[in-house]
Amino acid sequence: MTKKTVQQADAKLQTVYNAGVIGAGLETGAVKALVTEREAMITLSSGEQIHAVQSASCLLAPVIEDTVLVYRGPEQSFILSVLTRTASVTAEIGVPDAKDIAMKAKGRLALSAPDVNVSARRMTVVAENLMQSGKQLVSNFGHALGTYADKIVNARTITTTAQSRSSSVKETETLKAGILVQSIDSVATQNSEISMITAEEDVRLDAKRVSVG
Repeated sequence: MTKKTVQQADAKLQTVYNAGVIGAGLETGAVKALVTEREAMITLSSGEQIHAVQSASCLLAPVIEDTVLVYRGPEQSFILSVLTRTASVTAEIGVPDAKDIAMKAKGRLALSAPDVNVSARRMTVVAENLMQSGKQLVSNFGHALGTYADKIVNARTITTTAQSRSSSVKETETLKAGILVQSIDSVATQNSEISMITAEEDVRLDAKRVSVG
């Protein structure tokens, strides 16, 4: 037997040995107790109970009664994946101990559910084109600030209710309406350098007293 043949045989034996070690380290078990958010007590199929840590590749957080795949290492055991779940609990998906998570797609990223709840201390949305479509939109804010280069509002009915309202237009404000009705409970004032009222037919002032000049 040549030296090269011996080396090839040793390499094959080492490969078989490593595969046997790895295969022997994989076992299934049931989660019996949660020590922390990432650590759990697992009862293996052989009946032995071990302590295991959720691995970074196990995105679904295990819960009690889950059947999991466990890798038993020389110093520590890891939960590799959740195989089955019988408990009716909310599935929590995340990367253990990850501070930041990014989701990227070259094409389209879709999220679909009957109800979607998003909770954050600060949320930023940046898009070249942003579209919103729905039957009803409800917004509740303590303070709202909007800045637009151009804004166009098209609605069948607009209703505004406020304790006080201030509007400042630096250049020109134009109002075009079929009928304009103003109802003021107390006092109405208008101050301008030049005021003009133009009517094609009638201009009427109806009051107990009319003062001019």
